[in-house]
Amino acid sequence: MRRLVLLLLLAGAALWSSPGAFAAGWCGTDASPTDRPDVVTGQQIHAIWAIPSDGVDTFGTGAAKIADDFASMTTWWAGQDPTRVPRLDQATFAAGTCLDISSVRLPDTGATFVGDPGSAFDRIANDLAAAGFDNQYKKYVVYYDGPTIDAQTCGVGGGSFDSGPAFAMVFTRDCLGPPSVFTDSVAAHELLHGLGAVPTGAPHECPPPHQAHVCDAANDVMNWLNPGTPLAQQVLDVGHDDYYGHPGTWQDIQDSLWLHRLDLPQFPLAVALSGSGSVASDLPGLDCETSCTTQWDQGETPTLLPKPAAKSRFVGWRGACSGIASCRLDIDSAKAVIAVFGPVTIPVKVATTGKGTVSCTPVCSRIFKAGRALTLRAVPAKGWRFVRWSGGCAGTRPVCSPRTDFALSVRATFRRR
Repeated sequence: MRRLVLLLLLAGAALWSSPGAFAAGWCGTDASPTDRPDVVTGQQIHAIWAIPSDGVDTFGTGAAKIADDFASMTTWWAGQDPTRVPRLDQATFAAGTCLDISSVRLPDTGATFVGDPGSAFDRIANDLAAAGFDNQYKKYVVYYDGPTIDAQTCGVGGGSFDSGPAFAMVFTRDCLGPPSVFTDSVAAHELLHGLGAVPTGAPHECPPPHQAHVCDAANDVMNWLNPGTPLAQQVLDVGHDDYYGHPGTWQDIQDSLWLHRLDLPQFPLAVALSGSGSVASDLPGLDCETSCTTQWDQGETPTLLPKPAAKSRFVGWRGACSGIASCRLDIDSAKAVIAVFGPVTIPVKVATTGKGTVSCTPVCSRIFKAGRALTLRAVPAKGWRFVRWSGGCAGTRPVCSPRTDFALSVRATFRRR
């Protein structure tokens, strides 16, 4: 858990020179207390506007602030590294597809959070997790619009390099002066904390109590003494030797799974459905109730999870997946799979031509549990011989073990010796 401290106050005119200071708007229209259905595939960064239980609803202006800040941060990031940008959670609205922003009224009052930024961070994170913002594949950038927590603390962030959930918080009324000034800079700083920066072992990591920051350059976005300069004037790892694009063996945020690759192609993943069921992915962005195709960054590794409908069962995968278990795919080219679903029970019909019988193990019946092992044995009558199977069995051997995923009809043919 790390916090960004502002020690230098600038004149108002200089503050408003920050990229994204003037709201360009947000294409969404409605406030949602939940994370909307995902339209982006892979690990994502989700935005939240949070207010205390006794706070005034400021989502209308807050959504525009966040949209502007995220646009500013994305532009800045691409300028620092043309190969990657944060992968932002998006949603579809009437006006188009744009940033998915949740509006959350916390269960605690504003007074609950005042005083200690660390405690406030923990309580807000716990409140949000309890409200459903606990996806292991998401990092949450939270704009908290409540009474000043600590006049010297702009935000707090923390998280693991390898997994989520993680929270990066911007305290909109703390240390920044007028609303929406430099919040893009704070958001970028705290998001990097949420992604795992600055890793232990970085050459220029600050000594305690300011570890997880760098102390080699004042214009580094992860410098703990943020000078109050616009984000456009800050650098993503000065010298690329601490936390981003470095040659060392310690964790490198450039390798984060929460970054979208601009230098590699995306590939389609086509999921076809046969029968009654659906397919979802462990990673966000794929939930096919009908056959669908989604686009994935090269190098992603989604695991596909079949979901049979009522009175249906999963029969197996075809195509790039096989078997009946969940299927993990390496997205290194276009992929296509078919998820096959069948009934829970099937009719088994056995007939004969000539004189003989067919024994069933277990007993054949009109209602047979689909997928259950079944052994059929052709037993000719005296003076007759078994010739062949037809229908759900084939061949001339008297014993057959047919598949029982779907309705089964088998005929045994006998002839006189």
